[in-house]
Amino acid sequence: MNRRNMIAASIASVLGTQLHAQGSNDYPRRPVTVIFPFPPGSPGDVEVREIGNAMQKATGQPLVLDYRPGASGTIGTQLVQRAAPDGYTLLYGSTTSIVTSPAVIMKTPYSGTADFEPITGIGRIDAVLLVPANSKYRTAQELAAAIKANPGKLNYGTIGPGSMSHLSIELYLRTIGAQATPVAYKGPPQAVQALIAGEIDFLSDSVATSGSLIDSGKVRPLAVATNKRMSQLPDVPTLTETGVKLVLGVWLGLFAPKGTPRPILDQWAMYASDYFREADARSKMLARGVEPIPSTPQEFARQVAADEAQWRPLIKSLNIQT
Repeated sequence: MNRRNMIAASIASVLGTQLHAQGSNDYPRRPVTVIFPFPPGSPGDVEVREIGNAMQKATGQPLVLDYRPGASGTIGTQLVQRAAPDGYTLLYGSTTSIVTSPAVIMKTPYSGTADFEPITGIGRIDAVLLVPANSKYRTAQELAAAIKANPGKLNYGTIGPGSMSHLSIELYLRTIGAQATPVAYKGPPQAVQALIAGEIDFLSDSVATSGSLIDSGKVRPLAVATNKRMSQLPDVPTLTETGVKLVLGVWLGLFAPKGTPRPILDQWAMYASDYFREADARSKMLARGVEPIPSTPQEFARQVAADEAQWRPLIKSLNIQT
């Protein structure tokens, strides 16, 4: 291609992008589908519906939530990867489906930010370090000291290699320079029940799933993996307060297929912002164990990239790729 043709092609590309963006001023003109790649009732379900309500109030168009669970969220996520980048098929994604699962499952045909446009963060589910109610370890410092003094002898629960319950503890162990033995269970309920029964020594879970057990005294929280203490557990120190500078958790957010026009991304970030401005939105989310994290597309993209940089090298070093 000669220089004149190259310049002409560049101008056509720019004009095409501008026209596409201008065409989004009357978006949406029909219902928008959000693929939810997890079972109904999973964290984020309610929030996505509420953001859809904000869109409907503004445009008159409804949001259709399409549940496509399976394979740690990768089945539904692939559907959005193949969808047209026109703003009418969006994705509810999480750290698991966007970052860690593609790194663990080598045949996953998509790769995080390479195939999706981050729109906005919705919420964050932070990790809590738990032990049985009758555990002899009363503080996170005591647990860390015991793990270090007995390499590989203490065990912790996971829901399988590469799960966040596994990766979070492995990163914690590397940070404190210690080793422990993972024990895999079918799902979070089974892992928590094993903790209650004393089959395992400790576990990384969340208030969203273990809050009632913490309140009833069936399990004991030693630390929260957050920047500041959680409002739901004000008496529980952060890991940083216990001497371990580490923040662990799973974010939830909205994504679009790669190439979706920027005005559409901004428009959805605005709908989310409208929802988060509602007086009781934050309190309702916190009651469900979800910390609101409204963000612009740029801010959310930086968060996703930071998590890719944190988790992918760990997964590779653990040799758990399938």
